[in-house]
Amino acid sequence: MLPPAACYIFEKKPSVVYDFGSFLTNSFADFKAEIMTSYVAASALHLSDSTSAPSAALKSIPASTRRRLSSYAKLLLAALFEVIEQHPGAAHAPVVLASRHGDLQRTIRLLNELVAGELLSPTQFCLSVNNAVLGQFSMLVDNQQGMTTVGAGAETLPSGWLEATLQLQEHPQVLVVYADEPPPHPYDQQCQSPAQGIAFAALLSKEPAQPLKLKLTRQLRFNSEEDDVIATAKQLHASIQGGGSEVQMRTGKHLWSWNFG
Repeated sequence: MLPPAACYIFEKKPSVVYDFGSFLTNSFADFKAEIMTSYVAASALHLSDSTSAPSAALKSIPASTRRRLSSYAKLLLAALFEVIEQHPGAAHAPVVLASRHGDLQRTIRLLNELVAGELLSPTQFCLSVNNAVLGQFSMLVDNQQGMTTVGAGAETLPSGWLEATLQLQEHPQVLVVYADEPPPHPYDQQCQSPAQGIAFAALLSKEPAQPLKLKLTRQLRFNSEEDDVIATAKQLHASIQGGGSEVQMRTGKHLWSWNFG
């Protein structure tokens, strides 16, 4: 298993691995790297203002568990369960969760209670941990595979896909899900992304029989412009559902490209 994927980058020869930090002192002109080729079997997209409530995808969850789920967890699980409805075998695939903020709404409530001198709920504290929702998911579907969380600022979405494609070296399928909500006050003064709650899940595979072929690349660049993560997720979902095209995402330091077909 490779060290954390966000720190590594591949050339066109997959056996050659470079420490990404070493590139920071070298020339960046037109640097481009092919990460990996994989296949996309299914995807699901849920937004917090969607007319199709995520609860419809969560009916299989016991009511006692469903009541404890935050809005963030409901969005995330709804996207995962929708992919599983399309491909039941995905329930037992490794999962990569990419989230810039995690369940920050729950964490803020705990911090406010702490400042007020109130006793913290052990249950709420446990559920505020970034990988808590993955633990709930693994118990709900009896998934004993590895669960990985990735947080990389503006590059969280593509970094999660990079981690998932790397894990395909050891597994036939990997579930990747990006989930986030708008940061609550006072953190909304530092970051306004995403503008609404979102969960985007996809089932990656190295099985050639799958319909869509994916090449994920990134190119070093220097520009303060950043593309909206929700717009990128919508484009990715539409490309997967509609036959494929190229989707790009600028993150300030990199230009990420998903090439379908």
